[in-house]
Formats: sequence, structure tokens, C-alpha cells
Amino acid sequence: DDREPGHKVVDEQRFAYPVYVVFLMAPLMHADFAEVQRWAPTVLGLLAAFCVPLCLDLLRWRLPWQEVTAITLFAVSSPQIVQGMHHQQLTLVVGFLLVAGAWCVSRNYLATAGILLACSTLKPQMVFFPLCFFLVWVMGTWRKRWRLLAGFLAMLAGLIGAGELVLPGWIGYFLAGAAAYRRYFPTTSLLSVALGDTLGEIVGGIIVLGLLLLAWRGRKEAGDSRQFTSIFAAFLMGTILVFPLFTPFNQVMLILPAMLVLHDRRTLPRFSRIVFTVTVSWPWIISGALLLFPPRLNSPNQMPLLPSFLVSFFPLFLPLLLMTRRSDAVSQIKTTDLRPS
Repeated sequence: DDREPGHKVVDEQRFAYPVYVVFLMAPLMHADFAEVQRWAPTVLGLLAAFCVPLCLDLLRWRLPWQEVTAITLFAVSSPQIVQGMHHQQLTLVVGFLLVAGAWCVSRNYLATAGILLACSTLKPQMVFFPLCFFLVWVMGTWRKRWRLLAGFLAMLAGLIGAGELVLPGWIGYFLAGAAAYRRYFPTTSLLSVALGDTLGEIVGGIIVLGLLLLAWRGRKEAGDSRQFTSIFAAFLMGTILVFPLFTPFNQVMLILPAMLVLHDRRTLPRFSRIVFTVTVSWPWIISGALLLFPPRLNSPNQMPLLPSFLVSFFPLFLPLLLMTRRSDAVSQIKTTDLRPS
């Protein structure tokens, strides 16, 4: 076993994505590689930035453009998004496609939503659980919502088929590569890190079953309802907690849940509001302190790691904060539609 103590783990050179990701890169095939590397972080950052106004619209939250701009800049400059930009991670593309798909559902562009969600399968381990939510929702009112599933299956079949033309038998290669990836690059979930493997898996299973039950109970909700958005946000949080997505850049999926906490901040107890403020502001506060009082470079202390101390555990705080909301105030928000007629 490659994970035995003392065994040298070799970072194998494998292609860890479905082969149809090449179609995303195809327009750049004749571009200079160094130039593409230079511009990729900007493009990825813009996709993450677009998530913010889409999330605000999902929440039916109308803000002045100055506030939207400030929230967007704050989100894009977060350590999680910056890490994704630095590593040029397609995670930011997938996070945008999920939010864009939900936004299309809220506007009743169901076929388009299905196409976007099919494209989001560039990282299957990241989107599998949210796609389960959309499937349950479609089953809720099949006659009105079948176009979402039709668009998804048609686009996915097209991507798989086109991938087969590019590389016959690619599905087998991908599955073998995914199995090997867990050996040479061990992954884990946040719950496993926080609670240990056994307890983490038990709690993760409970969360998955609970969210599927929540989705089933809310399967009749309209796509533009507050309940639909809240359940979708819960599935995004559950994905980050349960699945092996511990690396911070995967937290692009938490933009919508974070916007939900910010929107409902008045329903939170004072202590919860303080916790949320400190959690999201921590990297900037500590980074500023380190600039004013820089540690010695040859010092063995861990002070330079303080800005990222709470980043990895940010997904634990969001659901806990949302559970502290006052139920009467939340009910009032759910019955108020701020969208102009």
C-alpha cells in the first residue's frame, strides 16, 4: 500500500479530469502557453466575481451597485478564491456553472440550466451531490421541469460522445486514473479531519441522508422561491463537509451560503454575528497585524500561518451560524418577495 509509513509516494503524471475538458481549452490551442497562464487567473477571478450578483439575485436581494461591488471584491480577494486563481483551478469554473445553473432555474430557463449543470461535471466529485438535489427537484413536478433533465442528459451525452471520438475508451482510463489519484494524492473530507475517519464518515452519512430528506420534502418548491435557494445552499455546504474537498479553493461553492448568512444577519443572535464577522475578516486582520509586526524569517514559530488558520474550517461555521437564526424572523423573510413585479 502506497500509504504505509515509510513508503515513498510518487506523484504520478495522470490526467485527473474527464477528457471532454479539452473542449473548454480548444479555443486556446493555438495561443501561447505563457500568455494563457498569465491571463488564466484573471478569467477565473471574473467567473468567481460573477457568482456574487447571481447569488444576490437568487436571494432576491437588491443592493446599491457600490455595495455589490464591495461584496464582490471582498469575496474574490478571499484566501480561498485567491488560492484557486493562483493554482489556475477549474474548481472556480465549476462553482460558477453550478450557481449559474441554479440562477437559470430561478428564471425558468430549465433547458439552459441542464446544459450548464452538465458542463459542471468537469469535476464529478464536486458536483455529484448538488446534482442529486436538482434531480429530486425535477421529480417534484415532472411535467413542468422535465426540460432540465432533458437538457442535462443531452449535453452530457454529447460531451461523453465527443470525448469518445477524441479518445476511444476514455471512461475506463478516467476511472482508473481516479482510483490511482486517491493513492498518490490522498484526499479527505473536512469532517474526517475534524472528527476522525470513522466518526466523520458516520456524521457525513447522517448529513447526506438528512439533506436528501430535506430535498424530498421541498421537491414541490418553485425554482424562484426562497426555500429552493436555501436547500440548494444546504447541499453546497454538505458537499464541502462530507466529500473529499478539504482544499480551500473548493470553497468557491460557499459563496451562496455566505451570502445567505449575510442576508439573514439580522436574524442571527449578536454572538453569531460577531463569529461570522471575525471568521470572514480573520485573514485580513491577521495579515495586517503581521505587516505591522513582521516575525523573523528564521524564526521557528508558526505566526505566518495564522491568516489561513480559520480558512480550512470556514465550512463548519456556516451551517452552525444558519442554525442559530431566529425561526420567526426567517419565516418572515421567506414570505417576503423583494423582486419587483
